[in-house]
Amino acid sequence: MKKIVLMGLIAFVLLTVQFAHAQLGKTAGPRFYSEFKPVVGGWSEYEMTTKGEPSSKMKVAIVGKEGDAYWYETVMETKREGKVITKMLVSGNPEDQKNVKRMIVKMGNEPAMEMPVGMMQPSKTQEKPGKLIDKGTETIKVPAGTFKAQRMQYQDPEGVMDTWVSKDVSPYGMVKSQSKDFEMVLLRYGTDAKSQITETPQKFEMPQIPQRPERRPKR
Repeated sequence: MKKIVLMGLIAFVLLTVQFAHAQLGKTAGPRFYSEFKPVVGGWSEYEMTTKGEPSSKMKVAIVGKEGDAYWYETVMETKREGKVITKMLVSGNPEDQKNVKRMIVKMGNEPAMEMPVGMMQPSKTQEKPGKLIDKGTETIKVPAGTFKAQRMQYQDPEGVMDTWVSKDVSPYGMVKSQSKDFEMVLLRYGTDAKSQITETPQKFEMPQIPQRPERRPKR
C-alpha cells in the first residue's frame, strides 16, 4: 500500500510540473505574442478567463540573474491546482524549452524542489502556420491603468488573437490579450520583483522501489 501511495505522489509531482511549465510553453495555456525583454525586478500580474471555466491568475517576474541567464518566475493560482510557483533559469524566451537551464517548483505549502530539466519532454505538437499583423497604436484601459499600446494581431487556422503591448510593462510588455473564448488582462505591474521561493530547494530524486525477488519454480 505504501508503494502505491508513493508512486501516486510521484505521478502527481510530475503532472503538476508539466502543468506549470506548459502555462508558458507552446503546447497549452497562454502564449505571449510579444518579445521577451528581461529586466531584473520587472514583474506583471494577469487575470485569465476562458469561456466556461473559472478565472485564474498568473504573475511573471524576473527575480535574478546568473551570468547571461535570468531567473524567470511564474506564479499560477487556480481553484483546481491551487498555487504553483515555477522558477526557471533561462538563456532566452522561456517559451522555448531549449532555453531552460534549471527549474525549481513549489506547490502550495510543500517544500521547493529542483527538478531535472531533462524531465520536460519537448512538445511533439507542430504549431499551425500563422501570421502576425501590426494594427497600430491604440489607447486601452485595463485594471492596471490606461496604456498607449501597440496592437498586434495573430492569425492562424484556429482563429484570431489580439494582443496589446506596452514598453512600460516587463518582461513581455503585454497589457491585454484576447481571442473569441479567452481573455488575459494586466492587473498590476512593477519593478521590485523578489522570488516567492525563499527556502533552499531540495533536489528531486526518484525513489527507488525494491524489486521483488524472482521466484524459482519448485522442483
